[in-house]
Amino acid sequence: MNSMNPYRSIDMCLRLRRSASSWAAAVADHARSGRHDAALTVFRRVLAVHPATAAADELACSALLRCCDARLAYQIHAQACRRGLVASNPVLACSLLAFYAAAASSPAAASSPTAAIPPACNLFDEMAHKDAVSYTAMISALVRAGAAHWRQALALYPCMLQAGAPPTQHTFAQLLSACASGRLHRQGTQLHAQLLRWGAGLNLVLKTALLHMYCNCGNMGYAHTVLHSTPQTDVVLWTALITGYARSGDLQSALQMFRSMTRAAVLPNAFTYAALISACSSFRALQPGRQIHARLFKFGLEHDTSVCNALVDLYSKSSSRLLDLLHTFHAVDKPNVVSWTALIAGLACHGRDEETFLAFSQMRLSGVLPNSFTVSTLLKGSSSSLAFLHARKIHGYILKTSFESLDAAVGNSLVDVYVRFARMDDAWAVATTMAFIRDRFTYTSLARGLNQMGLQQRTLEMFVRMFHEDVDIDGFSLASFLSSAASLASIETGKQLHSCSVKLGLSSDISVSNSLIDMYSKCKCMGDARNVFQSIGEPKVVSWNALMSALVSNEYYSEALSAFEDMTLVGAKPDGITFSLMLFACNRSGLVDIGIKYFNSMGNLFGVLPQRSHYTLFLDMLGRSGRLTEAASTIDVIPIQPDLVNVQGSIGILKSL
Repeated sequence: MNSMNPYRSIDMCLRLRRSASSWAAAVADHARSGRHDAALTVFRRVLAVHPATAAADELACSALLRCCDARLAYQIHAQACRRGLVASNPVLACSLLAFYAAAASSPAAASSPTAAIPPACNLFDEMAHKDAVSYTAMISALVRAGAAHWRQALALYPCMLQAGAPPTQHTFAQLLSACASGRLHRQGTQLHAQLLRWGAGLNLVLKTALLHMYCNCGNMGYAHTVLHSTPQTDVVLWTALITGYARSGDLQSALQMFRSMTRAAVLPNAFTYAALISACSSFRALQPGRQIHARLFKFGLEHDTSVCNALVDLYSKSSSRLLDLLHTFHAVDKPNVVSWTALIAGLACHGRDEETFLAFSQMRLSGVLPNSFTVSTLLKGSSSSLAFLHARKIHGYILKTSFESLDAAVGNSLVDVYVRFARMDDAWAVATTMAFIRDRFTYTSLARGLNQMGLQQRTLEMFVRMFHEDVDIDGFSLASFLSSAASLASIETGKQLHSCSVKLGLSSDISVSNSLIDMYSKCKCMGDARNVFQSIGEPKVVSWNALMSALVSNEYYSEALSAFEDMTLVGAKPDGITFSLMLFACNRSGLVDIGIKYFNSMGNLFGVLPQRSHYTLFLDMLGRSGRLTEAASTIDVIPIQPDLVNVQGSIGILKSL
């Protein structure tokens, strides 16, 4: 009978509402404080007893979505769709969109950042009323999902305006981030204009987004204007501008911005110094790097990991003193994989193979796991026979640990090291294990090794494999195969490769053109060789040398000399190889006086210092023509001992003078 008491029923309803409100508040409080496990526990207990009440509470569900539990989020989404809450509850819908935006950029989604986009798009389409918050949440999800969705995010902006949803500062920040990542300068400039049109105040967030966009698009003038558009600045803005100038190849302006930053009383942080030192490293600017290094002690940053990593990279590339590298590395409080990799690269640059592999062992003993870049750096630096033995050990370590399943970088480095030591069977065995990740670098290394061993026919088989596996071919790869065709003097194969270069759009590549000239000359097809040379728009010295070498090797000595004159007339500067070809041509054609003129012009007119090979060719030319007195006087004054063993003709008499 008590159950029929209306006053008791009302009291029970009120208590249920208070309890529902309290548990939802508890869930929200736990989630806001980062106690995600506690929030999930409370929610699941209530869900088990009152599923309808728990699923419909927008406060609790919105809080739970911040816990980034994907399984629970999909359950909440499913419950919301089943109960029609997506269309009627914009707060819950926007919370779901925010979850999908966070999921698209989370470390767990690194392998598939676009997985969160289809459910987010479906959710967005189901929303009956879309406001600025929902549009911004959807744009954020698309931006974070990566390059494939940036233009889709930008396309939502005009839809947003048509729907009468005014953009917010967060909207512009997200869209500008997409323009910066995709280097979409035109769209970024249009957004800047829209931002001014809407009268959105340029706070530090928007200034940073704008400046970052212009820096990434290479428009440093606009970036500089944005910096000074309002009095508000901070270290993030200045650091972005410094990094932008460094990336655009203007180290002096980057250093000038650093000085302006200090004059503006903005204190640089570790990221500022790391960006400046990295810029100095890229330009091999050792002295400015040393000066910045000295400043670190003033701010107590001499042990900062990111700064020290940049310094290790600087000294490994630019300093001839090994101690600079070692002292900087040992200053790092907690060396990470970047620190160790930079040290290994520096030791390899100094030719310290034994210390390089010792550093790799110490890295593993310290508990820092190498990544693929570490291993590939280590293998690329191997040069001595001892290093080859160590490389075999590294190969064993990779196989034992299934290191990154032998990714392309590590596999190509292993192939390259085996090729350098003429271990082609080992190189091919590694390439075979790379069945699904072989690329043009793999095949180019194999081609180079087979060419060096004189196995040109097998080299050309690599080209057929590349074609069947649909591997991209670049100019450098094709040049290797043309070299094989040239060595075989196979005109049919060479013409087929020439046709391939045209179809692949590589016929204008300089390395391909030079290889074609060499191939046609060795096949005695000088007409085709000249045609290839004439197709080069502005030939450099390498192309001129290729043409002159072709003419000399086919005994067109007079035409080779004419080509030299044409080369100097168009302003191309000859090098040592050019003069070797000219001296050989003059020697063989008996044009001794012209040869003497070329030899004397090397240093006087062109600034090319004669090397031992030039003196040998010059003396051989004088000896063959019987001009022994001039040859003897030349031997008395030359600073380099010529290779008299290879000097032919009557020059042998000079040995007794």
